[in-house]
Amino acid sequence: MYSVRNDVGKLVEIRIASPVTVDEATAFGREHDRVVASVPGPYVCFVDLVDATVFPPDVVDAFVQTMRTEARLLRTATLLPASPTLGLQIERMIRESGNTERRTFRDLLTLGVWLGAVLDVDQRTRLAELV
Repeated sequence: MYSVRNDVGKLVEIRIASPVTVDEATAFGREHDRVVASVPGPYVCFVDLVDATVFPPDVVDAFVQTMRTEARLLRTATLLPASPTLGLQIERMIRESGNTERRTFRDLLTLGVWLGAVLDVDQRTRLAELV
């Protein structure tokens, strides 16, 4: 299961919960591209993976492909569950994506400060509602 939304300004909200099939990951890529195309200029992503578990290799490949095509991405903060294995997998995916403005967090305060630094007041308010 996944959702991709843009309710306020340049903040794109992504939630992914397991299990995820390769077909869903591919559909996610199309939905992601549609949503970010509707955002004028650079955009910022908040990714919630709290309900996710380790992804199968073909799903990882599909997600990384989407991550590599984000030319207007300003910053991404990914909220991780307690699973250290998923954390390692997501860190590897971030490295493979080639964008140094992606970070993972388990602490909501640190996530909010880091992502909030590039958001306006309305977007920070929305982010606070999400976390």
